Amino acid sequence: MNKFIKQTLRENVETNSLGVVVTRANQELIIMRGIPGSGKSTKAKSLNNGGVIHSTDDLIEATGDYRGFFEEMKKTGNFVNLSRMHSKNLVNAKKSMDEGVSPVIIDNTNIKANEPKAFVVHALNIGFSDANIKIVDVGTGGLTTEALAKRNTHGVPVDKIESMIKAYNSTGPLTLKKILQTADMYKDSDVLYSAVVLDEKSKGLLMQAFRKIIPEDWKTYVHHMTIAFGKGVENKSELGKEVTLTVTKIGISDMAIAAGVEGYPSKNTIPHITLAINPNGGKPVMSNEITDWKSVTPFKINGVVTEVKK
Repeated sequence: MNKFIKQTLRENVETNSLGVVVTRANQELIIMRGIPGSGKSTKAKSLNNGGVIHSTDDLIEATGDYRGFFEEMKKTGNFVNLSRMHSKNLVNAKKSMDEGVSPVIIDNTNIKANEPKAFVVHALNIGFSDANIKIVDVGTGGLTTEALAKRNTHGVPVDKIESMIKAYNSTGPLTLKKILQTADMYKDSDVLYSAVVLDEKSKGLLMQAFRKIIPEDWKTYVHHMTIAFGKGVENKSELGKEVTLTVTKIGISDMAIAAGVEGYPSKNTIPHITLAINPNGGKPVMSNEITDWKSVTPFKINGVVTEVKK
């Protein structure tokens, strides 16, 4: 092949905004955007021609108690389950994109530019073209705040609708460039901890394996393996990634019981999942002080890489 032909081929290779060669020219990602009650989800359904719609709200709805889910968060101030649902939605969407599904539709509100960023970055990294990443902005659907509050199916109140509209207006129209230039979803200063948050099946496997050694009056946790406390994950592309951990040992002290695990980096000297703590002064952090560890027959559990916001 002569020099002229090689140069011509190089010049004709299409790359996207991240400089990745476009290998999925026919695959489409649609980012929905709009205030609850605006008709965004109805519009998403009309655009779904042989593809799939991914929505965090749908995952929460599947728990069977949508309003209770948010009421519990407000009452406790613990937003880890919402972070887990967002991460799960991201995992599901990435899988659809990887498998070649088209269109992949993200039916979240996507008010701020950083909200759809992880979806967009993944699409570009695996070879989507800029032209096939589309933003469908429904806005308020031409409705008043009061009408939106009445129409939305999840009971989002007027004051929340008002704050979302303000954020929507201050952000302005979304473009691919604006999404890519925005900061990641959470700054490290906003992150309480990063973790591999376990799925329900894995929580059950841990309890099945170690329930007999947990005193009846101890408080159980069985929730996550900490990656880093007070910091997000270093590689943001890892967010939402589903990983497999191997349980290799059990640790016991007067204040905490934890399962030692392997399979994903952790800042803790011994990566672990706190199973339970002594109600008389025990704290999950005391799992780091356990010195009595015993090997167990290894078994696998699964979780999702998540940043838990303060």
